[in-house]
Amino acid sequence: MCEACCGNTLSRRGFLTLSGLAASAALLAPTAAGANSPPDHISDAVDIGGGYEILPRSTWGSDLPPTGPLDAESSDDVRFLLIHHSASPNGYSPDAAIEYLRTFYMLHTGPDRGWNDIAYNFLVDEHGRIFEGREGSVHQPIRGDATGGSQGFALLCCFIGDHSDQPPTQPAQDSMVALLAWLASRYAIDTTPGATTSFTSRGSNLHPVGTEVSTPTIAGHRSMSLTACPGDAAIPLVETVLPERVSARILAGSTTTVPATTAGPSTTPATTPEPNSTTSPATTAVGLGAADVEGADDAGATAPQLPGGNTQNTGRIVTLPTLAATILAGAVGLAWLRLRAARRRAHERTAASP
Repeated sequence: MCEACCGNTLSRRGFLTLSGLAASAALLAPTAAGANSPPDHISDAVDIGGGYEILPRSTWGSDLPPTGPLDAESSDDVRFLLIHHSASPNGYSPDAAIEYLRTFYMLHTGPDRGWNDIAYNFLVDEHGRIFEGREGSVHQPIRGDATGGSQGFALLCCFIGDHSDQPPTQPAQDSMVALLAWLASRYAIDTTPGATTSFTSRGSNLHPVGTEVSTPTIAGHRSMSLTACPGDAAIPLVETVLPERVSARILAGSTTTVPATTAGPSTTPATTPEPNSTTSPATTAVGLGAADVEGADDAGATAPQLPGGNTQNTGRIVTLPTLAATILAGAVGLAWLRLRAARRRAHERTAASP
């Protein structure tokens, strides 16, 4: 939700109170010894060259499968790379980044959005880690979703953070450059400064179905939908720095290119965890009150910081195995969903006014 929002259905004090209760429950909940300690090296991470890799979806969401089929673009129809930000609080720990991802998934697949998976193909945290988002994105160009509608023909890459006033960290910028260079090489996208592409929109609130659109090959979400995303502080990066650095990286041969799977009419089906899966049915994400990737507030109601936990860059998943913690976290998520839905409706009414 990167658009400006207005209106409230829950007071800020009430929201923060609920969030504090959920966070307290998370910190007090017992965990099984070793349950949050995956191997230091993730064997199925994808090497994209220059010491960078994409952490697979299983790093954060092995128990969160798509809720429905996911369509893939034809490789020839991947024409540009679209940059977003999550508009969630900055200054988070590596563990909290994992929990943000799980929260984004829950909100995107919940009743407010109703999408079949987390919106984005890839996400980059402020520590410089690159995550596969929408399932299958490391293998083929899975179509994403976005507030305001998806015009199509793009892969969606999201900075985890709020870049309305603060630009992405240097590690995040460096990793985004590596990711975009890998994708551009894979799908033959010209990212040289000034390069553009054109397409016929599949429909967004800025470019209705059938509109002929011309765009830079690295663009911000606000150029495709009525939104402030990816934030004012990220726009100079998107418009100038990224095209220059991505093109330089490609010319230097620093990218490892793996051919994409040829996309056809087939889709990625929804999956259901096996009945004997090791995933606990009571597991849920910490801090469901975190700002939604597609729905952050530009009007001042800030989502709470998630509990940090261990600050080592392990990419581990923190779980809440207790029923009390699950109920409290769920209450926060429901309150936030209602708040976001009300704000979006108010924004749409304002936008529709003459």
